[in-house]
Amino acid sequence: MTSKTTTAVVSLFNADQHVLANAAALLAQVSHVVVVDDGSPQDPGPVLCQLQNLGCTVERLPENSGIAAALNAGIAVALASGNRPSFILTMDQDSLLDGGYVAALEEAALAAEQAGVRVGMVAPASIRGLPTRRAGVVNGVQLGGEPIQSGLLLPVAVIEELGTLQSDLFIDGVDSEYYLRCLSSGFNTVIAPDARLDHSLGTMTPARILGTNLALGKRPLMIRTAASWRYYYLFRNRILLAKTYGRKHPWWTIKGVLADYRHLVIVTLFAPPRWSRIIAAAAGIVDGVRGARGKRRST
Repeated sequence: MTSKTTTAVVSLFNADQHVLANAAALLAQVSHVVVVDDGSPQDPGPVLCQLQNLGCTVERLPENSGIAAALNAGIAVALASGNRPSFILTMDQDSLLDGGYVAALEEAALAAEQAGVRVGMVAPASIRGLPTRRAGVVNGVQLGGEPIQSGLLLPVAVIEELGTLQSDLFIDGVDSEYYLRCLSSGFNTVIAPDARLDHSLGTMTPARILGTNLALGKRPLMIRTAASWRYYYLFRNRILLAKTYGRKHPWWTIKGVLADYRHLVIVTLFAPPRWSRIIAAAAGIVDGVRGARGKRRST
């Protein structure tokens, strides 16, 4: 079933051939897909040409500007088109949709509206088999907590009221900021009970101490990490969001800060490269305190 009311916007960075299957899955469910290359240093031309041949609208940013800027550029293209959508589906390049995914999100949005729930975004019930955060039930509608950006359905009316994604965060925390903006304005995250997303949630790395791999019985112990440079944005943007939303959402802020530091301690203990990760996090903390935004300057 192809939706005529949803346009998918996909951010790309150094995309390879795998993105073609993901785009084809999107095109089977929506009538319009906008892909935005975020200033990839590796020549994206061949992949973008193939995406265009599949039926996608292709945009290229002149330089790497971050995921929010890329998605915002795609949203602008979608809203300027002749077939103006009612919803925007934001997607990462490594996310793959099951059949009926978009229809399930649209149905959840409609059911929530009919139940008197103000819909700010609609998220899938699970990601890679893991249930998404829940936040109670209102009028028979399952509400969600903070979702991830990929696979998220955003009503265009809400985008027009609240604005687009906050591009000066660059990456990490972009979805958190929009969630908090919606929450602060009385909009809810709604869970689509029949939607499931296949999306990569970081890199699994063998746990090691003093050069020795750890195991649980005969199975190697694996922990989830991000690239070292990402820890700059994780810690900087957490502070920036705490400054903006901490008073109104103190519990979200406290939980987030504790989770970040707990994660940093665990990955520092068990996964290299340790020092580059700590240095990036420390730089993020310093820049967050002083209010720095945008892409990190080269050091």
